[in-house]
Amino acid sequence: SGAQEAKTVYKWKLQTWAAAGDSTYTASENLAAIVKDASDGRLIITPYNAGAIIPAGKEFDGVISGSVEAIHGPPTWSIGYFPGAVFFGSTVGGLTANQTRMWLNSDGRALAQKNYAKLGVHYVGALTPHNAEVFLHTKKPINSVADLKGMKLRMGAASLNDIFKRMGAAPVFLPGGEVYEAMQRGIIDGFEYVTPSVNWGLGFHEVSPYMYMSPSRAPTDAQALFINMKVWESMPKDLQRIVTLACDKAADEYYVREVKDDAEALKKFEAYGTKISFVPKDVEDLLYKTAAAYYTEQAKADEAFREIFESVQQWQKVCAQFGIK
Repeated sequence: SGAQEAKTVYKWKLQTWAAAGDSTYTASENLAAIVKDASDGRLIITPYNAGAIIPAGKEFDGVISGSVEAIHGPPTWSIGYFPGAVFFGSTVGGLTANQTRMWLNSDGRALAQKNYAKLGVHYVGALTPHNAEVFLHTKKPINSVADLKGMKLRMGAASLNDIFKRMGAAPVFLPGGEVYEAMQRGIIDGFEYVTPSVNWGLGFHEVSPYMYMSPSRAPTDAQALFINMKVWESMPKDLQRIVTLACDKAADEYYVREVKDDAEALKKFEAYGTKISFVPKDVEDLLYKTAAAYYTEQAKADEAFREIFESVQQWQKVCAQFGIK
């Protein structure tokens, strides 16, 4: 008859890991806007802050169960299901943001999708890739390894908990939205979090007089976009492609903006009076040594971990060969 068929409109709830005020939340909003425009309104994604639907820190459980169609969160929070997930977030002495982006467009994304599919989840990509993270924010100065002993440090991944425990610290896991209050109340002595601009926006300069820089702990980090597998497989192929391309586009825009914002944020921390210094060499040396032992142990114990670890190491060699940083 020539009449246009009514288009099917798909609607997703997307819970992000980000608390109110965390700038990474804006990437979820940007993703939703790009997808809506590119799909001509056929896919509507509604972002929610951490804790809005699923308890904060439990986002991965929620996307597996289908409580939400999608999440934006740290791959490292799924280590309990999949130890090799650490390589899709951050690893000590690992790939930089640029190297990770290239690796994901080579073998990395396929490895992620193969392993997350076993859990009933589709890995789309790194929605919020980061520059090298702040090594630690602390209440107390760290002049040597001895100062780490017994320090209650918030870590965002089980792997870092294990590594820093071996180094003598007393690590704990906390969702990002609980860090400020935990510092304020003396529950923790310090914490690792994202980059200067994210951390400034969350007011961390108000609760942590010391700020230690080094790319060693996290040369990059990323929170990724995950979709419930049943939801993903029910989508038309063109919408799947739009979501994947939109994720990559939003990630590029986020990363460039964050690098600029990080440079400005460091000036703000300094002007505020935060004592900014490079992490002591003996701490960095011990971190590299401890992490290498940890990753080697994990590779021996888990085949998927070993496969991904070897892929990362091979890509590091390629990047070194051509001076790619």
